[in-house]
Amino acid sequence: MTIGSQRVRWVLGGALVALGCGGGDSGPSGPPKIATITVSTPASQLEVGSNIQVTARAVDSKGTTLTGRVMAWQSSSPTTATIDASGVVHGVAPGPVTITASAEGVSGTAQVTVIQPPVVSVQISPRTPAVKQGETTQLAAVAQDGLGRPLNGRAIAWSSQSPATATVNAAGLVTGVATGTTWIVATSEGKRDSVTLRVKSLLTPTVATTAPATWTPGIAATVTGTNFSQVTAENVVYVNGVQAAVTSATPTQLGINVPALTALPCSPTGAVPLVVVVNGDSATGAASLAMATQRTLAVGESMLLSAQAEVACNEFAATGGRYLVTAFNYSTNSNARQSFQLLGASQTAAVQSAIGALPPPAAPVYGPLRSTAEALDRQRLASAHAAVLRENLQRLERHPDVARHLRDRRVRARQGRDKISAASQQAYASVSAADPVPPPTVGDRMWKRMRRNFSDANTFDSVRVRVVYVGPKLIILEDTTNALAGTLDAEYQAVGAEFDQKMFGFLASFGDPLGVDSLTDNNGRVVAIFSKRVNEYQIGSGGNLLGFVTSCDFYPQADPDPDYACPTSNEGEYFYAFVPNPGGTKAPYTVDQWKRYVRGTIMHEFKHVVMFVERIIAEADFFEETWLEEATAQMASELWARSVYGFGQRSDITWDGGPACDYASVSGGCPDPVEAIGHHFQFLYQHYNASESRTIISNQDVVIYGSSWSFARWLTDTYDGGDEAAFLRSLVQQKSDRGVANVRNRTGKSWAELLGLWSMASLADNYPAGTITDTRLHLPSWNTRDVFAGMHEHLVFRNDDGTTTPAFPREWPLNVRTPFFGNFAQSVRFVSNLAGGGFIAWCISGAQAFPQVLGIRSATGGQPPPDIGMVVLRVQ
Repeated sequence: MTIGSQRVRWVLGGALVALGCGGGDSGPSGPPKIATITVSTPASQLEVGSNIQVTARAVDSKGTTLTGRVMAWQSSSPTTATIDASGVVHGVAPGPVTITASAEGVSGTAQVTVIQPPVVSVQISPRTPAVKQGETTQLAAVAQDGLGRPLNGRAIAWSSQSPATATVNAAGLVTGVATGTTWIVATSEGKRDSVTLRVKSLLTPTVATTAPATWTPGIAATVTGTNFSQVTAENVVYVNGVQAAVTSATPTQLGINVPALTALPCSPTGAVPLVVVVNGDSATGAASLAMATQRTLAVGESMLLSAQAEVACNEFAATGGRYLVTAFNYSTNSNARQSFQLLGASQTAAVQSAIGALPPPAAPVYGPLRSTAEALDRQRLASAHAAVLRENLQRLERHPDVARHLRDRRVRARQGRDKISAASQQAYASVSAADPVPPPTVGDRMWKRMRRNFSDANTFDSVRVRVVYVGPKLIILEDTTNALAGTLDAEYQAVGAEFDQKMFGFLASFGDPLGVDSLTDNNGRVVAIFSKRVNEYQIGSGGNLLGFVTSCDFYPQADPDPDYACPTSNEGEYFYAFVPNPGGTKAPYTVDQWKRYVRGTIMHEFKHVVMFVERIIAEADFFEETWLEEATAQMASELWARSVYGFGQRSDITWDGGPACDYASVSGGCPDPVEAIGHHFQFLYQHYNASESRTIISNQDVVIYGSSWSFARWLTDTYDGGDEAAFLRSLVQQKSDRGVANVRNRTGKSWAELLGLWSMASLADNYPAGTITDTRLHLPSWNTRDVFAGMHEHLVFRNDDGTTTPAFPREWPLNVRTPFFGNFAQSVRFVSNLAGGGFIAWCISGAQAFPQVLGIRSATGGQPPPDIGMVVLRVQ
């Protein structure tokens, strides 16, 4: 039964299939036949030159769309419109056309009308036509479609706004009638265009004479000639390319005001181009212009110019020789950058020959030195150190009333003592906040806190320390977990003895590091903790430190005002120093390397303590800016360095006089080969090597450890009145002044003068075969040219393959542009983005045949930008 039913279903299925496939338009076999074809167009009109896509639909007798049928296309008038095999119709000429689609003997049609495209715009040429009176000029106009394509054959109508000035005929031919201007208009299909036509006089202007004989900027002057317009506004006068104000006019004379000094290009005294334009006609002549301030410098003389009117244009007499020039940005904002140019020009180009080659500095005689790879690592250390100092200053700025909180803590301590028993009071008296605290004993052990994160005053490490030195002014504590703990007592004691005998006295040149000691730990000493944690701490991207201080140590660990509490504080005058850890994984130093670096680091860091203390005592409104604080901290280590080398202030110390010993081995011939001043010059080299992009007032750039130090040293040597320590203390012991205001008020000189003179002193210091009469244009304490020559000669990097490369490739690193007298090329004169507190240098020489013009101008040649000054020094 199942099998039979299955067969029945198969048969029925076959019958159903047969019924579904039989019958229809094709008969017993073949595809359906086309009954009709319908042609469709997207639009009934087509512009000449444009295309449209038409389509055809074939259906059978039942209205079913038939696909896959090939259509044959035909245009009833190919001169009106064409159609290709895919049904794309292209408009050729205006008129109706029938489009036919055919297939299998069946056709369908659609009607399309080709039309002219409308005019969308009209364009007249030329755009600035001119014609003389009585003469003609031909204008042309083109009608355009929406795509800007020309439409040929369209009617153009012409008209003149003022036929009394000029007429125009139907073909666009213009005739000048009277001098003046008018609008010429072209119109097509409602669209129009117009141009201004100037009708010029048949009598063109001429320039004969000028008065007075020599012009100066801003004066009233006259131009005499012919054929000027009596209408003042129709006359235009250009003096050396700058338009002058015309104040009066007759046919033979024009009155003008010569443009201002800062509007005119800086040019030598003499003839400059003069152009008079009258109704489109121009005449040329010349005027004698004296706009530059006349200058004469004898050999050795100099001048400083800072006002915009002073720097705009100066002319130096044709006396030849060699001039050193610095331009400086005396904005007090290091981010206030200025672009400008030092224009140099003469009446004709001078003979470009140098006046004798610069003699090289004397060859250093010191013997070969070791590699400076580890010394150059100072840049990374300095970056980390500056970041820590900024954190310290920010805390002091946020919470400046430190002295009051320290006094309040004293009161609370006294109150606590008064509440205990009489017997306990006697025992407590010797260590109370009111009485001096006796120092610890060598060998004592105790716990101290070390701040781990400089942006977090609550995070610290507890460090077990041992007392290794107690002196009159210094206590040294050693971290008991140091790798070499217990083996360096002799070294620590030597450092401590030097601090007490020499270093503390140098710090006193800046102030008293123990000025608030009676309000803190009251032990009469500063404290240095030597811990491996200093080697391990990472400061941002700057890396490790050689040492640090923290302003947090001057705040109590706990205070009723939580903003003034600093849990990381040791409540005293503390310095935290790195340690030797040969073979360590973080900041490894040998004992020899540690001994070489640690003494200068102590001087630098305790100078920061002095500033903190002196400003706290003064209850200062402001603490010092980073750049000046780092500069004076570098001076602290410099004072110590001078004593190591055996020199005093203003000794013009050479490479052999001391800096060479910063790099010498113990057997190198130096009695005390210690890193004392070398890193100062490393950072100064970096500034000089990129001088046009650096600044001495940056609070971020590590070059301040060299260049800002150089400035502070020059400032002290120049303005200390013979008392170096008194001047340095005056910088530190301030209540309201900091940064630029501090140096300005301590010297009584403007910032422009200070920055300008130091910039030239940097360039001119120990200039070979040069004469300098102004003692301010010299760096008295250090012979920088000789020091840099020694660094270049002797300091090398040792490569992995055993070869060496110079660590300081340039014998004199300051970038100096070197034009000859005459007209300066663009590459010499343009300065881009000079920062506030930055400077740029030139050396100008050659056979000077004519007076030389020097002028500071904007990058486009206009008025000098603000805050740009210039110093000029003739050295030969």
